[in-house]
Amino acid sequence: MQPSTNYDYFPQTKSICQRQWTIEDVKYFLDSSVRKLPYKPHKRTSRYVKKTTRIIKRLNEIPLEILLTIPSHEFYISSRNLLRDILDDWHSLMQLSEEEIDFVRNGVLLFKDLVDLIPDVSKLTSWLIDSSFVESVATCMSNIDQLLSKHENKQMFKQLTRLLSMFSVYYERLPSNAEDKDEFYRLFLATMNCLVSSNYERVFKKLKPYAKSMTREQKFFLIQCPSFLISYRGLQSKNIIDQLLGTMIPRYASLLDKHIQSIKEWKSSMIHAIHHLLLTVTHVRGYYTPYANGQPIKWLIDHIIRILSEPIFIEKISKKSTNSETVLIRSALQTLTILAHEPDLLIYLKQLKITSIFRSLAFVNNESIVLHAYVMLSYTLEEDDIKASEKASGRLLTKILDTLRKKIQSISVMDNDEESTNRNIALLMEAIQALVQHDQIKSEILKQNALHLLVNHCQKLNDRSKRLVLESLGSITFDEEAARMLRGDEEVIKSIEDMQKDESDGIRKAAEKILWNLFKESEREKKTNTKKKMTESDDKKEDQPKKVDYQYDIMISYCHADKELVYRVQQFLADHGFKIWVDRDNIYGPAMQAMADAVENSEFVILCMSDSYKRSVYCQAEAEYAFRCKRNLIPIIVRQGYRADGWLGLIIGSRIYVDFGRMDFKKACELILKEITLQRGNQINEQSKTVPHQSSPETSVIVTKSIEQPQLPDVYIKREMTKVTYRTTVVNQWTQKDVLDFLFDINLHYMMPICELLNGNGLIKLFRICQTKPSRLYSQLNEELMFRFDGLHLPIGIFTQFLSEIDQLINSSTVRAIEQDALRSTSSSSSSTPTQSTAKTSKSRPPKKPSTQLSPIASSIDSTSPKLTTTQAAYRTQPLSAPSTNIRELST
Repeated sequence: MQPSTNYDYFPQTKSICQRQWTIEDVKYFLDSSVRKLPYKPHKRTSRYVKKTTRIIKRLNEIPLEILLTIPSHEFYISSRNLLRDILDDWHSLMQLSEEEIDFVRNGVLLFKDLVDLIPDVSKLTSWLIDSSFVESVATCMSNIDQLLSKHENKQMFKQLTRLLSMFSVYYERLPSNAEDKDEFYRLFLATMNCLVSSNYERVFKKLKPYAKSMTREQKFFLIQCPSFLISYRGLQSKNIIDQLLGTMIPRYASLLDKHIQSIKEWKSSMIHAIHHLLLTVTHVRGYYTPYANGQPIKWLIDHIIRILSEPIFIEKISKKSTNSETVLIRSALQTLTILAHEPDLLIYLKQLKITSIFRSLAFVNNESIVLHAYVMLSYTLEEDDIKASEKASGRLLTKILDTLRKKIQSISVMDNDEESTNRNIALLMEAIQALVQHDQIKSEILKQNALHLLVNHCQKLNDRSKRLVLESLGSITFDEEAARMLRGDEEVIKSIEDMQKDESDGIRKAAEKILWNLFKESEREKKTNTKKKMTESDDKKEDQPKKVDYQYDIMISYCHADKELVYRVQQFLADHGFKIWVDRDNIYGPAMQAMADAVENSEFVILCMSDSYKRSVYCQAEAEYAFRCKRNLIPIIVRQGYRADGWLGLIIGSRIYVDFGRMDFKKACELILKEITLQRGNQINEQSKTVPHQSSPETSVIVTKSIEQPQLPDVYIKREMTKVTYRTTVVNQWTQKDVLDFLFDINLHYMMPICELLNGNGLIKLFRICQTKPSRLYSQLNEELMFRFDGLHLPIGIFTQFLSEIDQLINSSTVRAIEQDALRSTSSSSSSTPTQSTAKTSKSRPPKKPSTQLSPIASSIDSTSPKLTTTQAAYRTQPLSAPSTNIRELST
């Protein structure tokens, strides 16, 4: 078809933009261009480049709404190939002619306009996405250091940044299931190389905190490269992230360390650079496990918290996230929320005692910041925090629930941003799910009549929020009153039963868990207990108890987040001949029926304790059921620094646990073996009490072998007591020998190795510490015995008797009289000669140690990173130090 007006190939008389172009005109013009200027790489001349540039300039003058009607044409392919070859020459020759640079400038402008304005970018795929073209761009980016060394390449660098921007827009607007998305892997790899290059660090360090604008080079490295990288969702994501993380974490910590000193001077350019740095950190979520125990990532957290606690930024937070300060605070808080999903980093965040920062952010005038502050509060609040301030916790829950009601109601509003609303609901449900691990919050949910809010609107939510609702309900059903309320609502039960058929594995498992808690667990438990009573009845009729045959020796109950260590423990036990049941495949845990079968058919259940374990409704179900079935429980700590509390602390009680965070792996596993031997021995010993002594020789041999235990050395069992002086000496003047004589005399032999370095004052101090936290001290003293004497346990009765005996000793009239005399002496001497009083006191008792210590964040920085600045200490609190249980300290 001919055009409506006869155009020359290069019209000279009238500007194209002044003409009324039609689609036919544009097509004719493009066809003529291809026909008269076919591209032949081996015959590329300066004249050819000039003519092609003239055509592209005219295309740039045509209104884009007309040009976009022909999104694909052979001329675009020819122009792309010419651009590719010029880029290759730039990389290899390090220079280009003026004609070539002019072509690149106009060609990139045309391509970028097409990508920016076309509604469906997939219509450009046939000519824009060519592997050789992408490779040429990637090669130039990978060698950007070398290309930038020549000043004349600055113009080409500008075009390279435009090309990267064009590809970024194209990639983000492609459908998520587009087959050609991984064509960009090479380009993303080149972007990653830019981020780990020395140029990135150099450019960032040179950025002035008070700069109001960036150079093109700064924009490329600090803004465009991070933006392009975080858009990548291809199949090769893991490969890119693995290469990036090793360099990124220490480098980012170092860069923030340099700039944090001038935080009060930061202007928009610096804030945007930090913002994009944090976006990169957020992008690699789920890959931090190998680095979680390293110091650099903890320094990074320290700097993020410093940003969140800066008043200059907090004061400028706006409702609509329009200013740079709001953007920075939001991205910093989002980054912490992502890092908190890593169990070891969550332990570190809790140790910092920074809930006050999140409480203040929960009152700012920005919804996204407030919701993320709710999540961080929910994660970092400890059991003791909840108990100490139940009213504050109740108010927090009220705010979360009120916001959730409003968000659920807004789902049906036509003008509502559905994606944003679903995202906010998911954040609120994440906060609730983290909070309901605490029994006080379960009760508060019932008080606020919030069960109906969660149940009645569950079907309106997206899959992630629905799963979080169901998992929260699963935790709440451990409260008997809540379980009774749900059992009585037939519509709710029907709805939950329907969700057992959902396509999502997480939703199905969560629904199954609720129904198990409400109905099946009690039925199963009754059958198990009835079977056990029948077995016990049969045993009484016979001369000796029957040996119970279990299908498995051990069931391992664990959270999927802790799988790395758990699988090593499993392998160790399997290598020692144990039959083990462990669910390795299901991220949401096994089916409840399979779990119950495993518990009932296992002699021992190992509880792999961590914060993730405590927060998991599936793990709680396993632990509770094993406890009610009276299985032999062996608790182990799989995350350094974790201490069981709440429902998990109640189940563990005074049981001995093995702490993998404090000891060598092999040593810890050997303690598990000894605990198994000990519990089996205790079972046989208990059974033998009810059995007549005419058992066969074979049985006696088995029993003797089974109950063989470590023994105390003779030095603590046999002692010369002819020269005993403790009976005629006041306790606070006892020597170490007096303490041991006293313990031996009252048959507390197990306490002798623990107290052998203590004098009388040390003994009293140990007793005072035991009074404050008896369970914790018992566990630690028991661990000391186990370490020193190859698994020897401290009997709980001996520990209790020790406390009773020392209590009577201290409360005796003699000791009280001496204490009163000492007080009167100190008082009188202090009123006359303060200096002498101080001297006397220092001789009669050890000096008191300060009751506070630097927070973990301060101590780690001061000892390991002298470069880090002292201004970071401004936001830190100083938690009370735990009572010392080091016996050598008590002996002074």
